[in-house]
Order: sequence, then C-alpha cells, then structure tokens
Amino acid sequence: MIEAQLIAEGAQTKLVWEERGMPVDLLPAYGAGIQIHVEHLADYLSGRELRNVEARWNELFAAYEALGVS
Repeated sequence: MIEAQLIAEGAQTKLVWEERGMPVDLLPAYGAGIQIHVEHLADYLSGRELRNVEARWNELFAAYEALGVS
C-alpha cells in the first residue's frame, strides 16, 4: 500500500510518502526506485534536466544494498 500526502508548510509543500507491505528482500530495489521518482519530480518542478535513470539506479541500488536491510 502506498500513501502520499502533500502538506503545506508556509510557502512550501512537503511530500510525505509511506509504503507498506513490500517484501523485505526487495527493500533496496523499492528504496532506489522511490528515490529516483522523487528526484525526478524535484528536477521537473525546478526546471532542471532529468537525471540518467540507469546510472542513478546503479548508484542508489548499491547504496541501499550496502545498508544490509534485505
């Protein structure tokens, strides 16, 4: 289950993303994927060029795996 909330904080908006029920062995993949989507949203909203998804995936997936949560 995914729940996303937008919360007004003064002139800014905070995105709160909660995901439950995912298989523990897939946590690194979920973490990397979610982070890439949020970074893309931030880049798009800021007018920046979108990042290279494959390169970013490799970087993030390795970092999440290194956390040892799977």
